[in-house]
Amino acid sequence: MKLRQKSAFLPPDDGHLDVLLNFPDSTINLYQVRQWYGPLEHLAQKLRVGILCYHPETAQQISEETSLKIILTPGYSDLSEVEDVLQPKVILYPNQNYANYRILGLESSEHVFICHGESDKIYMASNWVKVFNYFFVAGQASRDRLTRHVRNYDVEDRTIMIGRPQIDIPQPPPFKWDDERTTIIYAPTWEGGRLTMRYGSVASHGVAMVQALVSEKNLRVIYRPHPRTGIYSDDFLSADAEIRRIIAAANETDESASHLVDETPFGWQLTAADFMITDISAVAYDWLTTGKPLLVTEPAEREVPTPHEGIMTILPRVTASASPSIVSIVDSVLHDEVLMKKFSEGADYYYGDRRPGASLQRFTNAIDYVLDERDRNLPTWDCRPRSLSNASLSRSRHLTGSLPKTSATSVKPAAALKQVNAKTTPAVKSLSRVARRLLTTTILTSHTQSLVARSVNVAEYHQQSPIVVTAMGNPEDMGPLVDWLPALELANRSERVTIIVGNLHAHRFLRSRTRLRILVGNNATVTESYYSGLAPLLDVHFDQAKLNLREAGHNAMRHMYVGSSDELGWLNNRLRLFDSIIQPPQIPDGMIREALIHFPETIDIVSVRGGDTAAERARVLRDAVEYSRKLSQASTWEVGQSR
Repeated sequence: MKLRQKSAFLPPDDGHLDVLLNFPDSTINLYQVRQWYGPLEHLAQKLRVGILCYHPETAQQISEETSLKIILTPGYSDLSEVEDVLQPKVILYPNQNYANYRILGLESSEHVFICHGESDKIYMASNWVKVFNYFFVAGQASRDRLTRHVRNYDVEDRTIMIGRPQIDIPQPPPFKWDDERTTIIYAPTWEGGRLTMRYGSVASHGVAMVQALVSEKNLRVIYRPHPRTGIYSDDFLSADAEIRRIIAAANETDESASHLVDETPFGWQLTAADFMITDISAVAYDWLTTGKPLLVTEPAEREVPTPHEGIMTILPRVTASASPSIVSIVDSVLHDEVLMKKFSEGADYYYGDRRPGASLQRFTNAIDYVLDERDRNLPTWDCRPRSLSNASLSRSRHLTGSLPKTSATSVKPAAALKQVNAKTTPAVKSLSRVARRLLTTTILTSHTQSLVARSVNVAEYHQQSPIVVTAMGNPEDMGPLVDWLPALELANRSERVTIIVGNLHAHRFLRSRTRLRILVGNNATVTESYYSGLAPLLDVHFDQAKLNLREAGHNAMRHMYVGSSDELGWLNNRLRLFDSIIQPPQIPDGMIREALIHFPETIDIVSVRGGDTAAERARVLRDAVEYSRKLSQASTWEVGQSR
């Protein structure tokens, strides 16, 4: 019997849920949701609470670890049950996974980002926090961080301070040591998905530090690697294996040491350990609640932005070169009374009231507040033409039929192969079908990589572009963008316009329709370099494809969404992510704010006046760029990194 067919993973018989935690990830990211079991189970004593999973193995694993109701989606992109059966009032998100983008469109729910721990990583001040109705932050430190780094975001109105409710859930250690050894937990983070996120110390610090620590008879080491360690870097993978070998060898030499490689749920370690060494990560901030001593590693990768404010500025840092001397560094921190006082003050700044039960009560109160707001402000009508079960919720797929026949949908692999090298046709015909497909893919990949290389060069060494159009979807989604090309070309006469696409098909499709500059960005690292080189003031979006929303996470510019008058699928909760919206002339004033719960007043809604002509549209774009320019010149807002 398939897991989905079991009643335990179907929606509850009695219907709706009050609170739903959305978790589209695989089991490798379970650490993000495990820490919320306790607070959610507490909440379930009075509310109807569930966890939505998209992978069968994830649903199975979570069901074995918590008493909460688990719902498995009928299909990864089929969220019809959420909309029609579960009808959750509040949806919680422990991460900013771009797979959240489908369910984020639901207007009948309040969407709340709860994250999976506090930290000063740039992730915690991403532009993406704006897509949620609320951000449940730990304390004042988070609010100050958002104020500094996220523009056009009403921190007072859209954040609620809840502390760290996990610390109020009892988690006794699975065992207890009876000796006098000082227990040190080394809990590094992983290598990150890109160089600018490589805070992890396993490869740069870990081996030398652990070797030095286990050599001391009065110390015990708990090595707690991040679950994602080594998935992108062989250096991290091999260093993790070496650390495990060192710990095993040390235990063979001295069984009483009881050094440990820990892969259990996090929580009990806060009580059992005496000292922590970690990286710039959420674990450091969880530890901060204990008031015990802490050391943080200095990232070895130069491109990684390090915090210049908050607790990280006062915590002792360990460089890679100092790793062999870690024992003496630990000893100096243990005897620094001034530093210990700073730890306590920092905990107050990051978490507020840490008295037993205070955080859990604040979390419960915050949920009650949002539930009440949702019930009082639920829209009385539904503007969407389709349900969330639509494959992509792209608001222009129905326009495919109106696109010219030369769209990239007609560029089939065989045709692409013929275009690249017609002379090879006789040889190609003799290949098997599989071989032909492999050869076609190789040629197209090579062509795409060549375009990307040329695009990178253009972005880095040519003039900047005040206007960027992000068009990461497929050609069949580009009807509205094509309709606006005349206006973009007019705007380009005074404000340079660049279009960034995500694939070769889109490049070919637009290249035949405009002479505007088009760059191909086939992954997040490449597009990040484009935004850095082009330094745009305004990023314009015409559809809500997943990768478009990913690029709206960049902080260093204003993001504008252009609505369509052909249908209203674009009018959904995801509009919160943008700083301004161009409203089609046919849309009545006030309709957007009426359709969405507590829609932010900070988002500008602009109409094309004086006739919906290319000239008027171009004027709106130029005005938006000039407004962005003035804000950038006058603001004390800190850009830092673009994402």
